[in-house]
Amino acid sequence: MSRGCSLGSRYFCTASRGLEQLLREEVHRKLSASEVEQVSGKVFFTADADLKKLKSLKCAERLFLLVKKLPPIQMPRHKGKGVHVLQKYVIGESSKWLDVVAKWQTLQDFSREQECTSDITETGIKRPTQQESSETRKRPKLELDAPPTIVFNESAARQDDLHPVIQGSCQEKAPIQTPPSPDELLDSKGRNAASCMRFRVSCRCSGKIAKMFTPQELGRAIGVALSRQMGWKAELRNPMLEVYVHLSDIHCVVGIPIVRLPLASRDYIKNAGLRSTVAWAMAYLADIKAGSLVLDPMCGLGTILLEAAKEWPNAYYHGIDNTASQLQMASANVCFAKLTSNIDLMRASVTELPLLTESIDVVICDIPFGKKFKTSQDTKTIMPYILKEMVRVLSVNGTLVLLLSQELSLDIQQWQKPKSHQSNKGKLDAWQNTVATSMEPSTHSDENADMEHMSVDETKQSEVQRKVLASLVPTGIFQVSLGVTEASIHRYKKIPIT
Repeated sequence: MSRGCSLGSRYFCTASRGLEQLLREEVHRKLSASEVEQVSGKVFFTADADLKKLKSLKCAERLFLLVKKLPPIQMPRHKGKGVHVLQKYVIGESSKWLDVVAKWQTLQDFSREQECTSDITETGIKRPTQQESSETRKRPKLELDAPPTIVFNESAARQDDLHPVIQGSCQEKAPIQTPPSPDELLDSKGRNAASCMRFRVSCRCSGKIAKMFTPQELGRAIGVALSRQMGWKAELRNPMLEVYVHLSDIHCVVGIPIVRLPLASRDYIKNAGLRSTVAWAMAYLADIKAGSLVLDPMCGLGTILLEAAKEWPNAYYHGIDNTASQLQMASANVCFAKLTSNIDLMRASVTELPLLTESIDVVICDIPFGKKFKTSQDTKTIMPYILKEMVRVLSVNGTLVLLLSQELSLDIQQWQKPKSHQSNKGKLDAWQNTVATSMEPSTHSDENADMEHMSVDETKQSEVQRKVLASLVPTGIFQVSLGVTEASIHRYKKIPIT
């Protein structure tokens, strides 16, 4: 039995919408979990794993010990009576709470042991880690078509800032969290819980019950009943224990967070960019192998490269961006994560990548569109040329993974549908008829010339789109949530053009 939990401990993780299936696969692979159940926004599982393994989950937002999972509560119409029914239904027997809190304490004890071991490592007593040993390993250099010509705006950046990964300092370290003191923890049987446990309730509600109560009202009612039954003390600002309750038309879920910070809050990322769970999911879908050359041609702050290099350290990673300030923050992230031996950064344009044709095994890219995927007409116009260059450097049988706005996702899917010449001609005739009825003859002539020019540009773009799609086979589209924004991950395999 692994140290840190008893056999058959029941857990659940929350996940961004769209990532539940990937989290389910990760739980199976990393924890050898059983009784895995996937619902919208959550994955439930049973595992015999220590805290280190549990915290290794990269696709999860938060990790909980499961107190109970019940069918949706049937609320009476009377609100006052509903509160009493709710309290009894959610809390249940005291023995169940004592058992779960005892498991929680065991995990906290294991966490303290791990942090003490980490302190020993910091003093240099232990041997170097595998990551530190890999600092001296060699990695293959990419051949270039020609050295890129880089022109800096003096007001924006200096030439010295071009490759900050090599020149920057890597002295900063992630802060170490202070573990709970022994007097804050329960005894091994959880018997002194009533005298020292300080807690708070975090409540989510949706569906019918949300029409009767606010989350604050539900949390207050559950907290009062739990305090009376268990003898615990409510503490909103700095509780020892948090109780999580989610009530919906699907289920009633009660759990206790195992760690205070979400698993999605990476301690190795200094400057946060793309949501870390989505970045990890993109790297997972790319099927990175040992020795693979992986490119992010619009790397921004480097979040995708960091997630990939942490999970698959035996590959080689290259980030390219055309903005000096983004590269500076990306280099700070690389140094902070101690991945300078794994990740190279370079300044260049995504439409003119200074790399040999078919020299990259995996291309992963979050296509940036300004403010939260605000797609402009200019971006739509240049998108075929961006993809053309990515496909050029990608090797045959290589993988391309893109994060796209919903609008661009639909546009690219439309590329795969053939457009007849007649339909285009019909659109042109309709446009000409509209102009003829609303413009003077001289203006009509000018606008008609503009339309002919636009038609030539569209034809050229269509030809680029056709060539790009001829070498790409789509292998999956995954809808994901970025909070208030919805996006799509597209995955392709490159095939030889016959």
